[in-house]
Amino acid sequence: MNARPSETTGPRRIAAFVRNAVAAVCLAAGAMALPQTAAAEFPEKPVTLVVWSGAGGTLDTYGRKLAELLERESGWTVKVDNRPGGSGAVGLSQIVTQPADGYNILVLTGTLTFGIAQGLIPFKLEDLRLLRAMQSEPSSLAVAKDSPLQSVDDFVAYMKENPNGLKVGGHSSGGFHQYMLYQMMQQGGFESGWIPHDASGKVTLALLGDHIDAAMMTPSTGLSQVQSGDFRLLGVTTAERSPFLPDAPTFKEQGYDIEGAIWRGIAVKAGTPDDVVASIQTAIDKVTASEEWKTFQQEQFQDSPNWAEAEFTERTRKDLEAQAEFLKSAGFLQ
Repeated sequence: MNARPSETTGPRRIAAFVRNAVAAVCLAAGAMALPQTAAAEFPEKPVTLVVWSGAGGTLDTYGRKLAELLERESGWTVKVDNRPGGSGAVGLSQIVTQPADGYNILVLTGTLTFGIAQGLIPFKLEDLRLLRAMQSEPSSLAVAKDSPLQSVDDFVAYMKENPNGLKVGGHSSGGFHQYMLYQMMQQGGFESGWIPHDASGKVTLALLGDHIDAAMMTPSTGLSQVQSGDFRLLGVTTAERSPFLPDAPTFKEQGYDIEGAIWRGIAVKAGTPDDVVASIQTAIDKVTASEEWKTFQQEQFQDSPNWAEAEFTERTRKDLEAQAEFLKSAGFLQ
């Protein structure tokens, strides 16, 4: 005889089903009531600072100090990747070919706009988010201490009598320093060639080794040589004498209307999310507020513009427009 099913089997199954359903609903409601897991804060992994010049130069010095202080002040893990070449195009290419996630940060200079204007850098300003300009420094006309040249007038007089008679060089081709030389040529009425170098540290070595007779360079390019007297600055492109270089005369006080400075800063690929950019800006704020950064700036003869994204972008856009016009009128562009 077959066993009779329990009279309570049906009800028990229904009750179990209801209990399970209620439990599931409660669990779901509880999950919705709990706060959502916060998104991980940037950065979750090491960050790379891509320095678009070679090791040993002024930009590299800035990039390495920035990396050091990002680690110390914000707890990041940072590595420096030097990518010289192409007037900055090689370093910029390294940024735009990577994801727009903030993990590759470009360390660059104001020669960006000269490179774009000339077509040496095959990218647009819109390919980047310009996050912060952190340094600013003039150009200068420098010679070795054993040079017979004692002033800008001496340099101009020699070049007028001996067109292209001195080997003059500096960082990059068609950039900020060559622009300063061009203005001197226009106002002094002489001709000069230009020997470009892909890292500012190489300019120092060239002047020390008599491979060039004069350099247009930032004073910090040959900082120790300027401080020791091995390099003599014939003229500096500040409006008034720099407090860092009280003994170096300006071009203006020698009768040449030449003034200008070059910035150094950081950028990321366009499309990098706002929250990531905000995290980077917060980390930079910690760096610039530190006493070690302030001391570094003083020791390196650097002004501190500290332009954040909006101001930095607008200034750079205006620079690009002005420099494109200059390059065209100067014959650099057809």
